[in-house]
Amino acid sequence: MNVTAEVVKDLLPLFVAGEASADTKALVEEFLRADPQLAALAAALREQEDRPPQLHAAPPGAERAALSTTRSLLRRRSWLLSFALMFTGLPLSFSFDSGGMRFLLLRDAPMFALVSWVVAAGLWVAFAQVARRLRVTGL
Repeated sequence: MNVTAEVVKDLLPLFVAGEASADTKALVEEFLRADPQLAALAAALREQEDRPPQLHAAPPGAERAALSTTRSLLRRRSWLLSFALMFTGLPLSFSFDSGGMRFLLLRDAPMFALVSWVVAAGLWVAFAQVARRLRVTGL
C-alpha cells in the first residue's frame, strides 16, 4: 500500500493529540519533514488544540429572565394543580342525611358535574404542559 499525503492528513488529528502509535508517529514525522504544507497544517492543528474553548457569556439579564420565567412557571403549575384537583373532586362532594350518603352534584345537577370534569380535564392538560416545560428547563 502506498501512503500518500491524504492518508497523513487523516492521521494528523491523532498525531497532534498524542494518540498515535510509535510507527504512525514516525511515519507522520517523516512526511512533515518532507512536506512544508503538511507541517504548517500540523502546527495549525496544535495551536487550535492548545487554545482553550471559547465560552460565550450569556447576554446581560439572561439569568434574571430565566429565573423569572421559572418562578412564573412554578407558580402557574401550583395554581393549575389546585384548580384541577378542586374541579375533579367537586362533582364528588357529598352529604349525609337520613337516607345515607348523597352525592350532591351527581344527583342534583349532573350537567354541572359534567362541566366541572371537562374543566378539570382542561386544567390537567395545562398542568402537564407546564410540567413538561419545567422538565425541559431542568426542574
